[in-house]
Amino acid sequence: MAVGAGCNGFFVDPILQTITVGPSGIGILVSKTQQMSAIGTYDDGTQKDITGKVFWGTSDQTIATVSTAGLVTGVGSGQATITATSVTVSGSATITISTPVSSITVTPSSQSVSASGGIPFCLTAIASPSGSDISTTATWAFTSGGATVTGITKTTNTGCAVAGTQAFAIGTLSPAAPITVSAMASAPGANGTTVTSTAVTVSITQ
Repeated sequence: MAVGAGCNGFFVDPILQTITVGPSGIGILVSKTQQMSAIGTYDDGTQKDITGKVFWGTSDQTIATVSTAGLVTGVGSGQATITATSVTVSGSATITISTPVSSITVTPSSQSVSASGGIPFCLTAIASPSGSDISTTATWAFTSGGATVTGITKTTNTGCAVAGTQAFAIGTLSPAAPITVSAMASAPGANGTTVTSTAVTVSITQ
């Protein structure tokens, strides 16, 4: 601990209290990188960027590695905890690593649902080559005759028979029911591309 003399006596360096690691809860693809940051909060209320002054670690090197400078590299699919430590103080953040998607299969291929019934309809999206269920994380689009359909929103999976399946609530539709909707799921592919599934049909009655 550094000690010095001030005009009114002795003073000491501020003491590190907490470390905030960020960004937290993000996702990257295998072989891609993400720079992490570490912000220290001290007992005098000040905050400093201490990214280059902490020890970086990862909970699983088969999923993500991290350099001494806090640069994370995706290694395999899964979730890892990235930790920054300074003496006895540490902070952490989670990061999800995904395999680039080459194709997406959405099921069922067709279904019929009532707009006034109040019951969500359910769709499942499976990514290849990983075989992962990306139903809840995929970006969904709904069209009819090439035009975007509004009034369909993600909701909880209540009522879906398959775990992980994404449920969609039907609100005020535009165009209005009855309508035949084409539903597609998309997700990040390799080299910054976006992979989109073939369309499945949802017939929405009154």
